[in-house]
Amino acid sequence: EFMNQVYPGGISCVVKKGEWLKKLGVGAAYDRVGTKDSIMIRVPDHTVTAHLVNMTGPLAITSANPSGESDSIHHDMVISRLGHKINGVLCDGSSNELVASTVVNCTKIDEEGIIILREGCVPAAKVLEIFEQVKNKVD
Repeated sequence: EFMNQVYPGGISCVVKKGEWLKKLGVGAAYDRVGTKDSIMIRVPDHTVTAHLVNMTGPLAITSANPSGESDSIHHDMVISRLGHKINGVLCDGSSNELVASTVVNCTKIDEEGIIILREGCVPAAKVLEIFEQVKNKVD
């Protein structure tokens, strides 16, 4: 329910891997994405990306920047940084998100709640407010 409230938008949720992921058709990418136990899911509020996902179903992809480096906000930046490692880039000009997504650990959402791993374009206070609203509806 929490993910239904925050998507599409600037929040990335880390969730437990499981059979549900295989049922989405991820196939051989299951062992190559995320960690052994978890995967990060993002549903950006971006028309071209949404259209592509509607055509293909879920995509197992990586961030558009090497770990620890600043965010890539234009496809030219992605190509210059990662072009030698990737097969393609979805080009649609500059990103309307100039700040990285807010990353939320949801792996223990039922037992312990959520943990903000990185505050980004959605303020942590707003994420926690949404979580409390969802939790109160469920309880």
